[in-house]
Formats: sequence, C-alpha cells, structure tokens
Amino acid sequence: IPEQQSDNNEPIVREEKDPSPTSNKINPLLLALNLVMLVGLIILYILYFTGSGSKNNSISGALSKAGSGTISVAFVNNDSILSNYELVKKMRADLEAKGRRLEGEVAAKQQAFEKDAAYFQEQVAKKAISEKSAQEIYGQLQQNQQGIYQLRDRYAAELQQSEMDMNVALIDSVMNFLKRYNEKYKFDYILGFTKGGNILFANDTLDVTNDVIKELNMAYEKKHGGN
Repeated sequence: IPEQQSDNNEPIVREEKDPSPTSNKINPLLLALNLVMLVGLIILYILYFTGSGSKNNSISGALSKAGSGTISVAFVNNDSILSNYELVKKMRADLEAKGRRLEGEVAAKQQAFEKDAAYFQEQVAKKAISEKSAQEIYGQLQQNQQGIYQLRDRYAAELQQSEMDMNVALIDSVMNFLKRYNEKYKFDYILGFTKGGNILFANDTLDVTNDVIKELNMAYEKKHGGN
C-alpha cells in the first residue's frame, strides 16, 4: 500500500510485501516422488529380495548362488514408472488441483485486501475520515494482510504434507506390488534404475519395467474400477 501522511506527518499506510501465493513454491511432485521412491526401493531390496532362503541361511544361499552364477537379477526404470503408473498420474493431478484451489483462495483474499486498501487511500487523500478513524482502519488492514501471509504459509505447508503423504502411498504401493510380483518370478534382486543414478549400466534383457507397469496398472484399475 503506498505510504500516506497524516496531518501530523505520520505515515498512515506503509507498503507491505506482496503476499502472492506463488512466492512459496512447492517442489515438483515428479522430482520428489523420483527421489523418495528410489530410497524406498533400496530399502525394499534389503528387506525383501536379499537371498532366496530363510533368514538363517540367506547369506550362505547368496554366496552359493554367486559361486555357481545362478543369482537372478532384474531391474525397473523408476522414471518410466513415474511417467506411466496410473496411480502417479492420479496423485499428480490431485495435488495440482489442490494447489490451484488453495492459490485461488489466497489470490481472492489478496484482491479483496487491495480493494479495501485502495478505498482507504482515497478516503485519506480526501480527508474524508478523521485521523483516529484512519489509524483504526490502517490497523485492521495490517491485520488482514498479516492473515493473508499466514494463510499462504499454512497452505504451502499443507501442500508439502500432501506431497509427502502421496510419496508414502506410492512407495507402499510399489513395494507391496513387487513383493507379490516376486512370488511368481523369484528374483534375488530387483534393482531400481534411474538415469544419472548409481546404476550406470544395465543389460536391457533384465528390464522388467514394462511388465511391472502393466501389472501395476491392471491392479490399480481393478481396485478403482478405471476411475
């Protein structure tokens, strides 16, 4: 709000920073899901897919397979899962829609505030209100703008929490699926491949990504009825 002077040369309104909801951006869902999913898959490998025997003989079993060259390995492309898994698409769309809705609420409050502030400036310029009334109105305007700042920050935190919840849901979905998936194929390791990640080369014949995505989406559609 541009600064105005009272009759005693005291400022009536001082300029505040723009509480635009876009000043606090949320990290893109795709990048966050990619990173968190990679960590989750690494944990998955350790918990579920190390060795094929019981806990008591898993180490000896793995060494035996390594010596005989019979350890079975497959990998999935994390980026492809993030791009083609219907659950990810649904979560991304939901998060983006929520972000637009919350930003719209903040923008509407900001517009109403600016309208009130402009009217107040006009009244001060015309000396249509007393100094006491001007100070009271100014104080209320300050409170309103502070409320917008707080609402913007609360919504940003809410979006971040929603993003984290979706990451957890995605990791759980993929981990639970791979556990069921491996009951059929009995791989010793299912690795997660991401371009620029720790796996610098992978034999394409070990890539089960398309099959995993196909079965992930079949399970998703069966559960949600294609909605």
